[in-house]
Amino acid sequence: MLKMLMVLRVALQALTVNKMRSFLTMLGIVIGVAAVIALVAVGNGAQAQVVSNLESLGSNLLTVSTTVRMSFSGRGLQQTGMTLTNSDVEAIRSLADAVSAVAPEYGSYATATHSGNTTQASITGVTAEYDEVRNWEVARGRFISEADNENLSMVVVLGETLVEDLFGSTLVNPVGETVRINRQNYQVIGVLESKGEGGMGNQDSVIFMPLRTAQLKLGGAGTQTVGSINLQARSAEDMDLAQAQVTAILRTLHGLDIDDNSYTVQNQADIAGVLAETSGTFTTLLASIAAISLLVGGIGIMNIMLVSVTERTREVGLRKAVGATRGDILIQFLAEAVVLSILGGLAGVALGVGGADLISPLLGGSKALVTSDSIALALVVSVGIGVFFGLYPANRAAVLNPIDALRYE
Repeated sequence: MLKMLMVLRVALQALTVNKMRSFLTMLGIVIGVAAVIALVAVGNGAQAQVVSNLESLGSNLLTVSTTVRMSFSGRGLQQTGMTLTNSDVEAIRSLADAVSAVAPEYGSYATATHSGNTTQASITGVTAEYDEVRNWEVARGRFISEADNENLSMVVVLGETLVEDLFGSTLVNPVGETVRINRQNYQVIGVLESKGEGGMGNQDSVIFMPLRTAQLKLGGAGTQTVGSINLQARSAEDMDLAQAQVTAILRTLHGLDIDDNSYTVQNQADIAGVLAETSGTFTTLLASIAAISLLVGGIGIMNIMLVSVTERTREVGLRKAVGATRGDILIQFLAEAVVLSILGGLAGVALGVGGADLISPLLGGSKALVTSDSIALALVVSVGIGVFFGLYPANRAAVLNPIDALRYE
C-alpha cells in the first residue's frame, strides 16, 4: 500500500513538470467522457419521455383503427377500407369479456371562436368512459356524461391550450361560458388537466364533445361511423386475450379473411416495447459516436507517454542502476498514464453532467437523464484506455538497457 502511494506521488510529480502538456493530453479523455455522458443522458431522457407519453394515454390500452388503402379504378384513385361503426362498439362491449371499458371516438377539425378569438381546433366526440380509458383528469367542471350522449347535448370540454387560445389565459375559468364551433353554440362544462407537449404532440390542444353530438354536427345526420375505438383490458395480463377477442369479433362482423389487414388492434405494451427498443438503439449509436473521442484521447496518452519515455531515458537508466526492477519501471510509467485518464475521466463526468441539460433542449426538449451506470461505465472505460494505451510506452521504458540508458543524450 505504501509503495502504491509512493508510485502515485511520483506520477503526479512527473505530470506536473509539464502542466500544459498534461492538460492537453487529458483533454481528449475529458471531451470523450463528457460526450458519452451527455449523449447517453439525452438518449435516456428521450426514452423516458416516450414511455411517459405512452403511459399518459392510458393503462392497459388497446386501440382499434382502420387501414386506408388507395387503388385505381375506372373512376380514378379510390380510397377503400373497413369502416368502424357504433355496431362494432356495441359488439365489442357485449362480447369481449377481457375488455373492461370501451371508448370510441369520432374526430374532425373545425373553427372555434369566443369573443373575437378564433382558432382551428381538433374536435373529438367521445363517450363517458373516454377519460378513464385514456387517462384524462378534469381540472375544473366535469367530463362528458352518458346523459350528454343520449340527449345530444351541445357541451364541450376544453384542453388547456384551447382555453388560452379562446379566453386569452389559462387562469380564466371558462366553465359555463359559450364557445362557437362551426357557427353553433356549445357550453363549456369542463377543463382538462394539462398533459403537456412532447413526442406525442401537444396533447392539450383538444376539444371533447359527446360522441353522438359530434357524429351529428360534424359528420351529418345518420352518421354511425367512429374513427377509432379505445379499449381498456381488465389487467396487463389480459392484454393479449383482449386483443385476440377483439380481432375475432371484428373479423366475424365484417366477414374478413385471417390475412386481411383492413384494420389493426394495437397493443400499448407492444408499441412501448418497440419505441423503447428504437430509443435504446439511438442511444447506443450516440454513445458509440462519442466513444470515438475516447479512442482519440487514448492515442494522445500513448503519444505523450512515448515522448516522456524518450525524455526520461537517463532517469530510467539511473533507477535501474540503483536497483529498480523492470516491474517497478513498468508500474511507474503505467501509473502516470492511468492517473492522466482518471483525472480526465472525472473532469469529463462533471462536464458531461452539466452539458447534458444544455444539449437536451436542442434535441427535442425532453429532460436529460444521467444514470449512475453511464457514469460508472465512462470512468471504467477511461481507466481501461489509460491502461491499454499506457502499457506499450511503459513496457518500452521497462525493457531499456540501463547502460545504454545512462549513455543516452
